[in-house]
Amino acid sequence: MKINYVIKCILLFVCTCSISSCRDKEDVDKISSLKEVVENTLGKKLILPDSLKTYSPFINYIADSTVAFNSKYKIYSKVKASCGTCISHIDKWNDLVPEFSKYKVPIILICNSDDQFELIQYFCESGKIKNFFYPFFFDKKNEFAKKNKFMEASRDFETVLTDKDNNILLLGNPVHSKSILDLYLKEIKKE
Repeated sequence: MKINYVIKCILLFVCTCSISSCRDKEDVDKISSLKEVVENTLGKKLILPDSLKTYSPFINYIADSTVAFNSKYKIYSKVKASCGTCISHIDKWNDLVPEFSKYKVPIILICNSDDQFELIQYFCESGKIKNFFYPFFFDKKNEFAKKNKFMEASRDFETVLTDKDNNILLLGNPVHSKSILDLYLKEIKKE
């Protein structure tokens, strides 16, 4: 009876070690895969679909679409406009606008939607979103993500910093990470 208990304990220990070593390998593989995406993406050109439609529900814009798209640096971020939680992050972007506007870096939010953009329009019209300082860009065919496949690797890669020619300088979302915010500002201040 004691021998069966010892054997069961040993088997449980071996199984636990096997499972944890698999998980570690999965984590290492995932990190390696994400690192590869970053290495293959930095310096590449961000592709913008021709079909983007401008949505300007507010009046106090820092820059219109022409000025924004021709800025020396730009932050592009994909927003799922049929997701209430995703839309609520726009207010967090608003909090970062003063920091980036010091350097004339626009925040360009490319919105895709499953509901014909009804939810984001409701949020804007009802005041659930504070006045955002830049127009929104509706991607009715979800071409932005399709043309920039690296965004599928991680939600963190749905936001990028680009130069004037839309070459990708950094990946990551400064709304969710102070260290990413610091990297963005460091890159912008290089000039």
